[in-house]
Amino acid sequence: MTAPIIFFDIGNTLGIARVANGELKGIELFPFVPEILTRLRSQCRLGLLSNTGTETLATMKSVLTAAGIASFFDPSIQLFSSVEGIDKTNIEFFRLAVQRAGAAASRCVYVSEDDAERAMARNAGMEVSFHPLHVFHVIKSMA
Repeated sequence: MTAPIIFFDIGNTLGIARVANGELKGIELFPFVPEILTRLRSQCRLGLLSNTGTETLATMKSVLTAAGIASFFDPSIQLFSSVEGIDKTNIEFFRLAVQRAGAAASRCVYVSEDDAERAMARNAGMEVSFHPLHVFHVIKSMA
C-alpha cells in the first residue's frame, strides 16, 4: 500500500505568517511543529498546499528554510497558489496536489485549521485533518 501523502497548509496550521508592507517576511512556527514533522517524515511523504498571495517561489523557499522546515517537504509536492495560479477556493488546486503526489486521493491527507478548505479537500477525495497532532489518528485509520 502506498504511504500516505500529507499536505499541510502553512498559515495558522504550522505557524503564524509574519507580514510587513504586504510581503511575507517569515513564519513563526508553533512549538510542536518540528517534532511532528520529524515523526511524520519517517512514515509519509510531506507536502505543502498553501494560499500565498503574490509571493514568489524563491520567497517561499527562503521563508521555509529560515523557519527550519524546508527539508521536511518533498519539493515536487509543494504547491503555492501564487506559483500555480489557482488557490484553495477552487477544487482543482486540491486535484492538482493529488496528481502531483502520484497517488490516489484517498491516500492523501490535507491538514488545515480552516473548515472550508477541509471541505474542499474532502470533495476532491482527500482525507482531512484539523490539526497537525490529529493527523496521526487519520494516518492510523488509513492503515
